[in-house]
This record gives sequence, C-alpha cells and structure tokens, in this order.
Amino acid sequence: MAQRIIYWFRNDLRLHDNEALSSAVDSLSEIIPVYVFDLRQFDKTRLGFRRTGALRARFLIESVVDLRNRLREKGGDLLIRIGDPEKIVSEMAEEFNANYVFTSKEIAPEETRIESSLSKNLKLNNVDIKLFWMDTLVHAKDLPFPISKLPATLSDFYLLIKDNIKIQAPYPEPSKIKLPQDYDAGIIPSLPMLGIDPKEIPSQTSSGGGESTAITTLQFYIEQNVKGGQDLASHDHLTDSRISDWLSLGCLSARYIYQLMKQSQSNHGNTDTMINNLLARDYFHWTLLRYGPRLFKPSGIKHEFSKRWLNDNLAFEEWVKGATTDVTINAIMQKLNKNGYLTAAERAAAAEFLVNNLGINWTWGAMYFESHLLDYEVSVNWGRWNNIAGVGEV
Repeated sequence: MAQRIIYWFRNDLRLHDNEALSSAVDSLSEIIPVYVFDLRQFDKTRLGFRRTGALRARFLIESVVDLRNRLREKGGDLLIRIGDPEKIVSEMAEEFNANYVFTSKEIAPEETRIESSLSKNLKLNNVDIKLFWMDTLVHAKDLPFPISKLPATLSDFYLLIKDNIKIQAPYPEPSKIKLPQDYDAGIIPSLPMLGIDPKEIPSQTSSGGGESTAITTLQFYIEQNVKGGQDLASHDHLTDSRISDWLSLGCLSARYIYQLMKQSQSNHGNTDTMINNLLARDYFHWTLLRYGPRLFKPSGIKHEFSKRWLNDNLAFEEWVKGATTDVTINAIMQKLNKNGYLTAAERAAAAEFLVNNLGINWTWGAMYFESHLLDYEVSVNWGRWNNIAGVGEV
C-alpha cells in the first residue's frame, strides 16, 4: 500500500509557499487534504457575541471554497469535516491507514493544546505528526537570538534584526496532488450549519476570501503603489491595504509578500515600510511565543496589577454599538460592525477610547475585535491591545 499523509490545513489556506504541503508532495505519498470547521470557534463569549462573528465566518468559508477549487485543479480535493480537529484528524488517519499527519505549527495556547491532544490520539495508532513553522517572515530557527532573549520593545527588535535578517525563499506551489481513490469529500458548511444566522451579516457587504483573490489583490497593490511611485514611507500598509485580511488565514504567506515587494523595489520605489510591517507582525508572534497566556490577562505581559479596569457592561455596549458621546468613535465602531475592517489608526483610536476614556477592561475590547475583524490574528490583535492598555511592551 502506498504511503499516505493526512494534510491538515489550519491557518495556511494556500498552495504557494506551503512548506508542509510541498514536503508531502515531494515524498510521493498519497495526500488526503482536510479542513475541519471547529464549532468551538463559533461559540458565544461570556459577553454575548461570537468568538468568530458572521463576517469573519463568511470570509473563512470563502477561503476554504477557493482552496478546494485550487486543489481540484491539481488533481486533489479538500475533505471538509465539522467538529473537534483533534478527534476528527485522528479518526481520518485511522480510516485511511495514514503514516503521518502534516500540519502547520501554531503558538497560541488553545491551538497548541489541540496539537498536543491530536498527537496523543495519533500515537494510539502509531501515526506520527510533523509540524511545520510557516506563519512568520523570518523562520524561528533563523532568529539571531533565542525566544527567551526577545528584545523588550519593537524598536529594539528592529535594531537587532535589521542587519541579521534571513528570509528563506518561498516554496513553489505543487503541480499535482495524488489523492486516494475512495473518499468522502464532505460539503462546505453554510453559516446556519455553524450556528450563525445569515441575517447577522449587514446588507450590501462583500469580502472575497481565498488565495486567488489574495494574490490578485497583492499584485494590484504593488502595481498601484510600488510601481506607481506612491509614498510608502508611512502608515501600516499591511493593514490599510487590507492585505492583512488574507494574511490572517494564510491565503498569503509573509515570505511571498516579501518576495514580490523586493522584486518590485529593485526597479521601483522603496518598500521598507511594508517589510517593517511584516517584521512587526513577526514580533507579535514572538511575543506570544515568549509570554503565552500572559498576553490574554488584564495585567498583560508586564504583570501590571496597579491598573484597575471597570467591568461596565452598559458603557461597553455603547462602545460596541457606536453610541458613545464621541461621534468619531461611533463612526469607527459602526464601520467595524458593518465591514469587519478598520485602518490601523481607527483601531488605535477605538481602543484608546475604551481604555483611557471609559476605563473598561481592555480584554473585552480585544475579544470584540477578535469577533469582528476580518484580519484577526491572535498575536497581533492581543499584542496591540496590550500595548494600548499600557500592559504590553516590557
């Protein structure tokens, strides 16, 4: 029997620059790609809103649909399942007599707990799991310092890494994927199947998730801004261009963005600001890896216990709905609720108002952004809120 590999897609919904998928294909194994919709991600928080809101859920579904279509073009398919990944992937490995499970390495506490549970389940059937670090611009092994020696601030990080930056070349997308003959592909879930009423999505909104749209958007951005000679010396271009939407689900890789930007820079303008944005994203990832659960506590990574936060449900609800005494903040929050998007400056303004004007528990705001921002990434979102609340950079 041919060797078989279960490829579990997580936040790497792409074929380009996917080291784990490339390694599976290069092994000449039969590959069973799977994506599992984890219903726990759509549960409601203690504050009453979903962990993953309707707009984010739709964007995820669109991205998974695009991934399935791209895999089918390569002769493969994407098996869709709904439930707990640590159970379902293990059961699939047994069902298909798989030799290995390949997947991306995550760093948030909940994701690593799931990895650990899956690994234990797989060992019962003598199946090995192989984890690949694929989410950052700089690979973990190429950092010029151990994570325990992570610089205390982003500016210190820039100074330390700018002359020591090592970026691996992106992996090419596979030309063909070999799939076993007998399999049940499964259906892409609708919003109601995830417990979400489609009416929760504001009318006249659109997104366009998936690798295909991501690559087109990135190329258009480069044509209009880099080759068009626009000034890239300010702003958070990763966020403000909305490229971060697709980066958050791994529809784009940081290394692919870097490669295209550097290729354009050789003939056109300076793109250092965008590259610094990618490095800042890396820094938030390393911060989460370094401090773990501290990132999610009101005291933050500083262990700052002198601040006293209010748990004022009424004031928080006014902030959420855009019904405060500040018309600018109201417009920002209404935009977030309608579109799932804010510029970097708008995010900072909304967060600072919640923290400094209202004095409300900043973790509530971070949870609300998690629910609604299309480009939500755990380390970036919670790291930014740590800093704005004054409990972040040590």
